[in-house]
Amino acid sequence: MFTCAACGRSFPILNGIPDFFLVEGEQEAIDVVSAIWQDVNVVKARDTFYRLCTRELKGMAFCMQEIARRTGVGTRILEVGMGTGHFTRWLAEATAPGTEIYAFDCSWPTLQTTQANLHGLSSVTLFRANARRTLPFPDASFDILLLRLAPLGPHGVPNVSAGYQILKPGGWYFEACWDREQYENTWTAWAIQHGFEHTEHHTWQYPRLVTEEEELAWQIEQAAWPADHKRTPASNADNVRMTIENLLIAQKPLR
Repeated sequence: MFTCAACGRSFPILNGIPDFFLVEGEQEAIDVVSAIWQDVNVVKARDTFYRLCTRELKGMAFCMQEIARRTGVGTRILEVGMGTGHFTRWLAEATAPGTEIYAFDCSWPTLQTTQANLHGLSSVTLFRANARRTLPFPDASFDILLLRLAPLGPHGVPNVSAGYQILKPGGWYFEACWDREQYENTWTAWAIQHGFEHTEHHTWQYPRLVTEEEELAWQIEQAAWPADHKRTPASNADNVRMTIENLLIAQKPLR
């Protein structure tokens, strides 16, 4: 068991991973999207997909560079919804020695896969938690926050609100996503409204060759999603897919 010094509650540790998720009333908080990641076959498909494409993503390469130059001994990074750990490993390799990375997800199948993918990385601490509920950290705990296709904070509240609270003064918020049109005109307004003083919105659009193994993994995952959550990117006869990435960056004021 792990006892939280801040709240006094005790939480189980399973296979070396603290479980901050299963506390009173939170089991019912698993929504349709979160439930997908409890499916072992979906997790396996997602792991295959990112194993094949992660290092080819131009937006994420830029994201890693921007995060890395802001790190040093004692820098604390929180990765929200780390999936099967391919971006977490990249983050650990890119950041300065002495950087502390805390990464979590809501799914045990995902965490078990991540454990295997991150074997030997002592700079990463994994835990299970619900990103839509209270996290086991006080406000102003982290220097850098990284989200990729993950929620943070109560449902319906922009991620930037919860992100602002958990960052230290001067901390940096990074959110990476695909082609989300709603960010085009609202991102800067959201960030400024919630207290950030520096905002950036970067976009990449480029063709990328998709292998048959990657395409099959994508189809397996998409088959499990409800109709209103499916994504079907266009690929031509030569398996070339137009990839669109967005990276949102904001800085919390120093005071």
